[in-house]
Amino acid sequence: MGLHISRIEIRNFRNFAHLVLDDFPAHAVIVGENGVGKSNLLEAVRLVLDPSLSDARRMLREEDIWEGHAAGLAGGAEVTIVVELRGFDDDADAKSILSSATVDFDPYVARLTYRFAPRTEIATADGSQVQPTGRPLTAKDYDVVVFAGDRETNDVRAIRREVALRVLPALRDAEGDLQNWRRSPMRDLLERLPLDPVNLEATASAMATAVDQLTKDDNVAKLEGHLTDRLGAMFGPRLAVQPTLGFASSKPDELIRAVRLFFDTARRRSISDTSLGSANVIYLGLLLEALSQQQLDEEFIATLVAVEEPEAHLHVTLQRHLFRYLLRNGPSLMLTTHSPHIAAVAPVRSFIVLRATENGTIGATTASLPVSDEEAADLERYLDVSRAEVLFASAVVLVEGLAELYILPALADAAGFDLDAYGTVVASAHGTDFKPYRALLGPKGLDTPHVVITDGDATRDKRNVREAGLKRCAKLHPQTARRTALLAKILALPETSAADYRTTRDPLVSELQNLGLYVGTQTLETDLCPLFGDEIIQAFKDLNSNTTAIDDVSRGVANELNAIIDPELRKKMLKRIGALGKGRFAQRLAAHIAQADLQGRIRAATKTPRDLPLDEHALRRLGTASYLFLAMERISLAVRGTSLLPAPTAPHASGQASDAGQ
Repeated sequence: MGLHISRIEIRNFRNFAHLVLDDFPAHAVIVGENGVGKSNLLEAVRLVLDPSLSDARRMLREEDIWEGHAAGLAGGAEVTIVVELRGFDDDADAKSILSSATVDFDPYVARLTYRFAPRTEIATADGSQVQPTGRPLTAKDYDVVVFAGDRETNDVRAIRREVALRVLPALRDAEGDLQNWRRSPMRDLLERLPLDPVNLEATASAMATAVDQLTKDDNVAKLEGHLTDRLGAMFGPRLAVQPTLGFASSKPDELIRAVRLFFDTARRRSISDTSLGSANVIYLGLLLEALSQQQLDEEFIATLVAVEEPEAHLHVTLQRHLFRYLLRNGPSLMLTTHSPHIAAVAPVRSFIVLRATENGTIGATTASLPVSDEEAADLERYLDVSRAEVLFASAVVLVEGLAELYILPALADAAGFDLDAYGTVVASAHGTDFKPYRALLGPKGLDTPHVVITDGDATRDKRNVREAGLKRCAKLHPQTARRTALLAKILALPETSAADYRTTRDPLVSELQNLGLYVGTQTLETDLCPLFGDEIIQAFKDLNSNTTAIDDVSRGVANELNAIIDPELRKKMLKRIGALGKGRFAQRLAAHIAQADLQGRIRAATKTPRDLPLDEHALRRLGTASYLFLAMERISLAVRGTSLLPAPTAPHASGQASDAGQ
């Protein structure tokens, strides 16, 4: 990738108290909730780099200062925006243009800084200071400086002319801009054409003849006469005009302005005949072509394009096709979007996620995602298939497969936890390899609160492997030494039938849970039997009326309540459920679970009085299903700040007295 933005730091500007985005991706897809500051991030870049912005536009107002600042504009708040550029190590022209801005050489880094601060009035032995005014400051008491490198005297205007930043706002009239000669990118493309002057003269002559032919029509001549009389009366004799109808100027050098872009060979369909979405795509295409031609002609050293919400008026398939192309080709591109269809086709290392906090908006980027190229490709395919929901989530619950995708939301519904309302997504890894997804959501990626829920697979399988769930989660431990120690302890676990099995295994499970890794006992269906046995039987009856099959499932459910499990009964139950399809069965079971009195049932199972919360300690007494609720408890605390199943609100004292009197 050529020259591109590599780092942004913003202080006290609009949503941002202090935003730092290291490793800013060359192609950046910026996502976040409404009002989090996506447009303001682009505006900050404009204050530094946009040559079309006047000095007056770079002056800020009270509302441009971060609202959480203790003093605000009146108290001397200072706004700084730092933009760093990389990717010009092998570009001699860029090195020359950016020489005054260069602050590092391995690799080359150029720094541009915007500063809006109170005007310096006095100088002392210790340096310049702001002169106290004795009154609240206004914008008139501030100065703006944009400078290159580390010295405020380094002028940045020459650099802004050479680094072409173009920002396309969300609410734009692409059709109007294309039809306006001054604003249309067609102007640049046409004016740089080396047209043959002889051919241009001949064309102008032919146009004049055609116009004359048109005006020979009596009705056209009559209209011209009416206009001449009316405008003559309105202007008076001193400012008389002679209105003449035509469809193009007869001046050769102005003839190029009459050229229009059509979308069929017969030249019948113009911009006005296209959809709003098509006009946006056409405008963007013409702009990119114009910028490409300008760079070929060495009019500047790099092109940076920013587009707000480009999905407007575009069909989803066009969104996917267009931005799969643009985000892998052409100039450095920044997009703000709410579209999962655009995010789904973006390179996995191109995302920037903005999140609102009490201390201003913060951001995370995937540019340095710690995954291999193969894992990155797998993640891109996953995001494409899953429509990239995890990128827009406030929290994520990672699960193995389809069954959990139905059951976990049903458990949340029964607990009164609206996942959608709190931006929580249950996402399937479609398998048991959680490593790349943990990297994507982890502190070196999107930094999104998340948990992993996986089957325990404690008993030996056909390959004589046991405790597969513990092993896969232990391998996700971030510390190599502890990872090795955990795997050794798992291998040393006694058989599941041993008396000390649970007391030996539980500490390992708890340690993994502290890392957000929640391991079941066997499989989802068997782990749910002690708490939702009746629902499991009823869901199976809904889908299969065979009495023998129902009996196998019923006995299998009862078997899971025993201290010693009969593996044959378990196998028969799972085989019957598997024959229906685990996803189909889970979908029906979810409908029953969502209707359950979950709090009452869990309180009964854990012997927790109604006046006590169902906190982590209580949920650990739940048995084989506890890991599911502990995981959802962690997510609920992260996004709601409350327990998954809080204690019922105590009645008012007056109400208690009334009840006692009765």
